[in-house]
Amino acid sequence: MIKIGTLFLFIVTVLFGCSVSSENWNDHIDTATRAEIKILDNKVIEAFNEGNPQELEKLFSEELKKKSENELTAFVDKAHQFLKTKDYSLLDEYLATNSATGTTATAMKGISGEYDYKITYTAVTKETYISLLLDNGKANKHLITCIYGKYGNDWKLNVLRIGDYSYFGKTAVDFYKQAKLNYEKGNIIDAASDVSVIQQIATPADNIFHYQNAETMAAFANKVLTEVNAKFPLPKKVEEIKTNPQILNVIPIAMAEGIYPSVGYLSKINLKDTVSLKKENDELKNIIGKIFPGIDKEKKYVFFKAYNEIPNGKTSVDTYGFILNTSK
Repeated sequence: MIKIGTLFLFIVTVLFGCSVSSENWNDHIDTATRAEIKILDNKVIEAFNEGNPQELEKLFSEELKKKSENELTAFVDKAHQFLKTKDYSLLDEYLATNSATGTTATAMKGISGEYDYKITYTAVTKETYISLLLDNGKANKHLITCIYGKYGNDWKLNVLRIGDYSYFGKTAVDFYKQAKLNYEKGNIIDAASDVSVIQQIATPADNIFHYQNAETMAAFANKVLTEVNAKFPLPKKVEEIKTNPQILNVIPIAMAEGIYPSVGYLSKINLKDTVSLKKENDELKNIIGKIFPGIDKEKKYVFFKAYNEIPNGKTSVDTYGFILNTSK
């Protein structure tokens, strides 16, 4: 999957309760403050794009500098790998005046809308500015969560997190809606694939960002995964094929055109014997739709990955790949 993981830098603060705040969203914020924050947002994006931790650190509060000094270079290096443009858009911005500091505060972008979310943060300063930025990537967009505190006359970063927000224009909510449709059609394999993607992009700022329907999505995900594991237990020996390959997993993978299922299987045939391996795979392609109903429908590709040993997730193993083009 194309997930980069959630990168984060933040101040660790002991919490003593909840803060009552007055807040404004987007166009309701005064233009002077918005312009001031936009300059800082630009500098954040520029620092990532240029791979410059020194420039990024200039935007930090003193507390964040202390907390991040041993992690900042690695943080910027990783972000620099995928933030290849200085072009970005603003998802939302939020200005709050908190009644107390050192407490938990919450900013809500609506309550009942299907795309509504909330931001939970520590009110380190009386004034807090939350800026949610989206890089304009083609395949996936990353959410850059910047939470600034007002120190005297200056705004400084207290929290900075980066995580996957959408794949191919679809957020976690979109994949949830797609998963429900697949489930209703009886295509539980595709529903499980959608759920897997939801789990990767539902919290792009870790425990700060939550969709209001997060519990509903989580309950549906648990339901789908329980059913798919019961209906299609793995590994599965394919008795219909003489060489008896064992299917180990079915996972979504992202390609340039979209997200497609990938079937990993254990083969007794040496990976170097590509002629025999292809013959076995051709047989597997012919029956994969019977093994997993719907997996070869309404999508252009199904990918296959053959192994000679079961991967343990720690060390790399050799594989050989095949593609089923369902449009042919």
